[in-house]
Amino acid sequence: MIQPSFLLRTPRPTIVALLILIALGLNAEGEAPQGASLAALLPADVVSLLASSGKAVRTSSGKLSLIPNHQAGTDIREAFDKEKPSLVVEAVFALQRPKPATAAAAQVELASVYGILRSLDSLQGIEYYSASRKTMRTFYAESYIVDGPDSKVRLPDPKAPSADAIPQSETVYAFQRDLSFGANRYRYEYAAFPDAIRLSSINLTKMSYGVIPVAAPGELSTRLLVIQAGDAILFYAASGAKAPGLFSGKLGDSFANRAEALFRWFSAKYFGIKK
Repeated sequence: MIQPSFLLRTPRPTIVALLILIALGLNAEGEAPQGASLAALLPADVVSLLASSGKAVRTSSGKLSLIPNHQAGTDIREAFDKEKPSLVVEAVFALQRPKPATAAAAQVELASVYGILRSLDSLQGIEYYSASRKTMRTFYAESYIVDGPDSKVRLPDPKAPSADAIPQSETVYAFQRDLSFGANRYRYEYAAFPDAIRLSSINLTKMSYGVIPVAAPGELSTRLLVIQAGDAILFYAASGAKAPGLFSGKLGDSFANRAEALFRWFSAKYFGIKK
């Protein structure tokens, strides 16, 4: 049987075909690559710290040095440059897990990550290590979404989005009662990327440590960046505040320990463990 001429001209798979697959973002099996490696996202010394101690923490007067080399980190860096906090605490953790086998599985995982970060009600009751009290202490006595920046109407956590409907951006408001900083309202801003979810939390009310003012509205920020990175999920947290010098050391320890508490919360939720 004589083959049609266009079939005769179709080349066998060659390096050219592989280059086309790469240009399309696919591997030889037709699967999209899932995230950069930890080594591509972080400096070598930070990767070594993660391997030896499971975390890397740094405190500075405003410079970010642990932020991953990822497009989602650009806005975080720009925001801190604009806000000019007097105290910045960064923490990086790596959650080891099998790499998603396909692009579809990676997208399902990303939707799950988005859902976890939006489940603010589940933060209620988590604990962190209090450096001043030398013991574990409740982080949030209350935590839930409200229907506006000035509202007291409690809303349930929304369900995780489906893999094909992850919001590119979203803003929610929350009420959280912290045993150290009291009851406050926050604005949570979410942004989705092909292999990452970014979360920014900004205080909307004045925060105090007991009777001592610590941060005016908009002066305390926490930003999380969760990235699919090969065989691990990279969890980055950066907290900044225009803190009184007297409280810089105390706040620095608190921010670092709270970042670790958030990572433990995220890890437990990821693996389906109740808090």
